[in-house]
Amino acid sequence: MKNLGQENTNQEQEPLDFIKKLKPMEAKKSKQQVWEELEAMMERPLPQEAKVRKLSFRKWSVAASFALLVSLSVLAFMRFYTKKVEAIAGKQAFAFLPDGSKVSLNAASSVAYHPFWWSFNREVSLDGEAFFEVKKGEKFTVLSKQGETSVLGTSFNIFARNEDYEVTCVTGKVRVSSIISEEEVVITPNQMAVINESGKLNASLEIDIQKSLDWTADKFIFTQEPLSKVLAEVARRYGVEIKNIDKLNQSYTGYFNKQEDIEPVLNFVCKPFNIEYRKLPSGAYSIQ
Repeated sequence: MKNLGQENTNQEQEPLDFIKKLKPMEAKKSKQQVWEELEAMMERPLPQEAKVRKLSFRKWSVAASFALLVSLSVLAFMRFYTKKVEAIAGKQAFAFLPDGSKVSLNAASSVAYHPFWWSFNREVSLDGEAFFEVKKGEKFTVLSKQGETSVLGTSFNIFARNEDYEVTCVTGKVRVSSIISEEEVVITPNQMAVINESGKLNASLEIDIQKSLDWTADKFIFTQEPLSKVLAEVARRYGVEIKNIDKLNQSYTGYFNKQEDIEPVLNFVCKPFNIEYRKLPSGAYSIQ
């Protein structure tokens, strides 16, 4: 039999052996080194996370709507902003369009166009009489109450007053369209297209274009024109009012230059018909 003391010693040794097996491996660093490293780690500042700001859907929608509104406003301004050039009664004027085209305006005439939209649409509105010298390029259109004139690069004269509409082609080709009858015709140099009060479109061949351009040289040329229209043109180009001319239907044919004073011109026009005129205190003239 084994000794009882020896057996007890063996029983006490077995748990110690088991604990030794579970005991971790001996540390390679001293306790002092470990504490110093821990203290250094604790003193080191923690890394800060980047802050991410989230833009709410409401704020994003407002910003997008504002940007869209600004864009539409700018686009509308470019499309509809209008520049107008006007020649007052008694004076002539010139308009130079964005592409270099030139417009000579007779007295009491005006043109209007959209300068910021010109690259997309070369379109001019005319009231009165003007001579156009158009640069070559895309379609060029002149709009008036009675008709529409389209060209690609040419020179022409348009007379658009009240119910009268006349287009004279000097160079190139011109397409004239009636807004009322929707008729159209293409004319070439020394030809004229006329739209009457009912909108009917007629073309005249081999005309004297100088008659349509006389005003650019301060000349008056009339061939079988109603006297009322002759005096109305004289009044415009001198910048005065001539009263009581509506019922003057006599036909007048004549040629003369513009004088410094209107009265010699009135003598040229009125005396062949035994018509007298009188100057009023206001500066206007009245046909007797």
